[in-house]
Amino acid sequence: MTAASSMFDLISEQDEQRPYFDTGGRGRSHEFYTGQEQYQREMERIYGRHWLPVDHVSRFKEKGSYATLTIGTGSVLIIHGDDGIQAYHNYCRHRGYRLVEEATGKRQSLVCIYHCWVYDRNGKLKSFNGTYFDHFFDKEKNGLLPVRTEIRFGVVFITFSEDAPDLDVSLGEFGEFARVYELENLQCVQAKDYPVACNWKLVAHNVNESLHFPTAHKDLHRITDFDDAGTYELKGDNIIGAWQVIRESFNSVSMTGRSTRDPMPLVPEADRRKINWITILPNLLFGFTADYVFMQWVWPESPGTCYVRHFWLFHPNETAKKDFSHEAVFALWDKANYEDWELCERTHRGLSNPRWTPGQLSLDEEVVSQIDAWVAQETADPAETEA
Repeated sequence: MTAASSMFDLISEQDEQRPYFDTGGRGRSHEFYTGQEQYQREMERIYGRHWLPVDHVSRFKEKGSYATLTIGTGSVLIIHGDDGIQAYHNYCRHRGYRLVEEATGKRQSLVCIYHCWVYDRNGKLKSFNGTYFDHFFDKEKNGLLPVRTEIRFGVVFITFSEDAPDLDVSLGEFGEFARVYELENLQCVQAKDYPVACNWKLVAHNVNESLHFPTAHKDLHRITDFDDAGTYELKGDNIIGAWQVIRESFNSVSMTGRSTRDPMPLVPEADRRKINWITILPNLLFGFTADYVFMQWVWPESPGTCYVRHFWLFHPNETAKKDFSHEAVFALWDKANYEDWELCERTHRGLSNPRWTPGQLSLDEEVVSQIDAWVAQETADPAETEA
């Protein structure tokens, strides 16, 4: 049991005089949110270079367990092979046929039904029935193309770059939150994908501020206190965060607001009635609560479309109970998600007008400003960075 009274005892000292508090922030240009050129920069310089969190280890318990992921126009297959969890480009090496369409499943062999090339769960080519070029073909050189894969705190990370920034440096103080909420040991009990007709950054903005809770999320606002909230200043190149208190009469963020689930034992006392909103940039939001954790990604598909993948994770001590149910938790967030997507889609339509000019951000939108600043920095040309 940790002796810390709150997460503030476990992270670096917070600067209460941050420059943002003096000036607030401003939105950015029409092109920044909706432009094709900006989108291409993001795909090349952020999604093509950084470490990307893509899944949770609890979804790969057995050998052959797999999940697929779409990033832009590309597809990735994550599978539990004989040497652990490994990601591959989800395409047959013969003619580029997309191997696996299902979001999740379990396979010991991966069969390309176009020309019957067969790969094992380790990405090795086993056979290529029907193509008949044994005399000049080397099977060892025609396995699936691997994607660099690492695991930290139960989160699966991939990168398409050989010179990606140091993963541990990038994560900084995220490990303190992962430790006390036992992230590595939690079990994903449900996952859901949502298509959203907007730029991915607008979803990242939306899920990182609670300014809209009173008007857009009546159920969330009933349980969480919009006025008792704040932001973190966290060490780490890719980490931003905020916190929000659960109202006095409730003990869980769900449709009922009440839960018989035990709080996770390492969570500090002051955080047992909080949501700690921690984002791994560019696109993964954690909602750390005392009785469950959710993970919510936004993955870009085009300048004006994306999809959101949402996981709900619970402690194994709770999922093992006969009366375990997560329905009240799922019902709240599923409803809130659809409410959010309408907001994001209407915002995208507004920002698509080239006559739109950016407005002033409030003190409650510091994380929105941080997201934009990080994206702008990562996608700037060297000359722009120097300026």
